[in-house]
Amino acid sequence: MVASRPRAGRPRAPLTDDGTYLDEASGAPPSPAARDAAARALDAFGDPLFLHRPGRRARAVLERAREEVAAAIGAQPDEVVFTSGGTESVALAIGGAAGPGGRVVVSAVEHPAVLGAAQALAAEGGEVVRVPVDAAGRLDLDRFAAEIRRPGTILASVQHANHEVGTLQPVAEAARLAREAGVRFHTDACQTVGRLPVDVQALGCDLLSLSGRKFGGPPGAGVLVVRRGVVLRARPHGDERERRRRAGMPDLPAIAGLAAALQEALRDLPDQAARQWGLTDRLRAGIPARVPGARVHGHPTQRAPHLVCFSVPGVDPEALLMGLDDRGLHVGGGSVVSGAPGEPSPVLEAMGLPGTPAFRVGIGRRTPEEAIDQLLETLPGLVAGLRTVETAAAESLARLRRDRG
Repeated sequence: MVASRPRAGRPRAPLTDDGTYLDEASGAPPSPAARDAAARALDAFGDPLFLHRPGRRARAVLERAREEVAAAIGAQPDEVVFTSGGTESVALAIGGAAGPGGRVVVSAVEHPAVLGAAQALAAEGGEVVRVPVDAAGRLDLDRFAAEIRRPGTILASVQHANHEVGTLQPVAEAARLAREAGVRFHTDACQTVGRLPVDVQALGCDLLSLSGRKFGGPPGAGVLVVRRGVVLRARPHGDERERRRRAGMPDLPAIAGLAAALQEALRDLPDQAARQWGLTDRLRAGIPARVPGARVHGHPTQRAPHLVCFSVPGVDPEALLMGLDDRGLHVGGGSVVSGAPGEPSPVLEAMGLPGTPAFRVGIGRRTPEEAIDQLLETLPGLVAGLRTVETAAAESLARLRRDRG
């Protein structure tokens, strides 16, 4: 998809102390609306369970946020469960809906939060089946349909958009297949809510996870949408909050900030998505054209608007990331689990590229065109310099070995 040039009043860069932040797939800078809402919610310090005035004030903040989130994604307020983030939301969905001993079907490119929660069930006597994807990261729907019909399958989970390459999955179709097979269906929508229109009813899923910090909310708040009629075991246990589905005091400032950031994102979501698609289209075309050997990964059109994944052979991944960082371009890379830049991407391995470290650019509403220009201008020279150094080091090592041999 191609977007027009930004209109007058172009966005200011999301600046850190010394550069431009280009890792919004990990987490977006808190929006002004989120900051204001979180600050106001600090005054709602009472326990929402209690009937005294401070408790009622806190409960009003909590329920207002619940109503706003529900309206934004086509859910009912009583279907919205607040969590501490996307990871807890996923763990509650999979652990709460599946339980030990069941069979869970997932795509081979799910986020580690999904795979980890599924593997925890496998350790308790269950089974996890990973359905393969194609070279663009798209789910094999025929294989998925066959797997969810196997006896003992109780839950399927397919992400809405991949966290590394941005490829959109056919979630509505997968949810339909799961429903026909009598299997509960969960989707991890952390990379799409606040970036694309997401409607729980239209997708047809039973469970949906989202994270506030992905679209400008504060850290510490996420949501699990639980369709009416779906039974969910509480995790953790301890009290009767969130309709007995998740115990513990809610983080009201983070929750209020999440709701405010989502409302802000929805106001101009189509324009923002079009603008970000245009910027990432430039990166997808420019990186392989300017950097010999570089590859851009993921589906070229069926993808999240804000994310670009690429690989560069012949350079040390850590050196490239630090070189960009030194030049004020803060991009993501390495393992989502450990953050280690040299580790191969399990997502790219599932897509047929084993042993490939990935680099990830994530942009947002405040990312200017100049940041894209700077990255495209900086990357070729930096890569060439690193390759020269590594070639010289390899030649020196070879001479040393010859001399010793």
